[in-house]
Amino acid sequence: MFLEIGIFILSIAFLLFALFSIPSLLQLRKTAETIADTLQTLNQNLPAILRNLEEMTTQLNQTTLTVHRQIDGFSYHMKRLQHTLGFFADVLQILQGSIRLPFLNTLTNLTAVVRGFRVFLHVFNEKRSSRFIKQ
Repeated sequence: MFLEIGIFILSIAFLLFALFSIPSLLQLRKTAETIADTLQTLNQNLPAILRNLEEMTTQLNQTTLTVHRQIDGFSYHMKRLQHTLGFFADVLQILQGSIRLPFLNTLTNLTAVVRGFRVFLHVFNEKRSSRFIKQ
């Protein structure tokens, strides 16, 4: 008797488990169908996507190569300019070392003479104009 009651309880539990599993199994089936549709769409569109990706990669490689070449050319010209400016800086230092003192002294003296002459003319013109004003 206990055996029959135990089997009866087990059969009811199995029946309830089967009833509650039906919605989950239906949802699993719908999900599998959706995944199959997505996979089919992906298989149809994937070759075109890969082709576009390959074209973009090729264009990016060409652009990178072009930019690299232009930067190399620019770098070459900048190095030449740097060497030229360095050469002129060296020449200027050599000229400053050899000409600096006599030329600088002469320039300082000449500036002082010009300033003195200006002051002289200014004072001379003031005294002349003041004589005319007094008369």
